[in-house]
Amino acid sequence: MRIMRKIDLSDYIIDMPTEQGLKPYPYSVKQSIEMAMYHPDLRLNYKDLMDHDRIAQKIKQANGFVLLEESEYGRVRLAFESIKGFRKEDVELVKRVIEAPEVDVQEK
Repeated sequence: MRIMRKIDLSDYIIDMPTEQGLKPYPYSVKQSIEMAMYHPDLRLNYKDLMDHDRIAQKIKQANGFVLLEESEYGRVRLAFESIKGFRKEDVELVKRVIEAPEVDVQEK
């Protein structure tokens, strides 16, 4: 058995201001994590870029949630710890990443 981290990738609803007032809008968790993996604040060299791309593609292909090995999760978490400029709408996203639960996974 090995321990992995489980991140919920389902979209959630945020209120976006419009001329008519606040309107509900889906927040794309999967796309936001992908973008975070390439964020300029990370100052990635080519090796780190390739590692981040592999993880981002794994997230992109996942449905509902993604299970990450501890080393993969460490890279995602470090990206979120390094990025500056999060907003109120990002709170749920950041919680899902930073508080990703550990799960025991048994290999087949």
